[in-house]
Amino acid sequence: MFRRPMRPLRRAAMRGVMRPNQIVLQAVARANNLLAQGKPNDAAQIFERLAQEGDARGLAKPAANAHAQAALAYAQAKNENTALTHARTALTQFAQLGMAQRAPTFYNNIVQKLRENGMTNAADALTREFGDQIKTLGAQGVGAAPRGRLPSKCPHCAGPARSDEVEWIDAQSAECVYCGGVIQTEG
Repeated sequence: MFRRPMRPLRRAAMRGVMRPNQIVLQAVARANNLLAQGKPNDAAQIFERLAQEGDARGLAKPAANAHAQAALAYAQAKNENTALTHARTALTQFAQLGMAQRAPTFYNNIVQKLRENGMTNAADALTREFGDQIKTLGAQGVGAAPRGRLPSKCPHCAGPARSDEVEWIDAQSAECVYCGGVIQTEG
């Protein structure tokens, strides 16, 4: 029977050389690199796997963020049904977790991405299902203006660090939406 050789990351993890968090960070970095190379379907599969692992381990925020990234990548790859499934999961989890700043930003981004790629049925479905709920969450998040300026990339996973998408911990630090690492503001 043919056995596919293990990937180096998995081999290292099994030997105890790498901690699980390092594996996640490298997977996120790989997915972001694939997006930059114009391979959104490959990136989406990595984000989907991270979301499933987060769900299985009870890591609610990282799982929700991974579902969101999978949805955006699948939308970019024009995989409408899978993008819609992950978007629904992400929005539901954001609402349950009270992520009042993250939910409206993701909602606007995914609806726009779906429409840009000709997936108006999926965009309309999200609008019907989550539009009113997102308006309520957005109103809760008003007034929580961050003070510091974030670097352009997360120092842990190299994912983009946007002040309107991160979960702010305090005025000088935020949680990366991709890996959960703490990003300190600059200067």
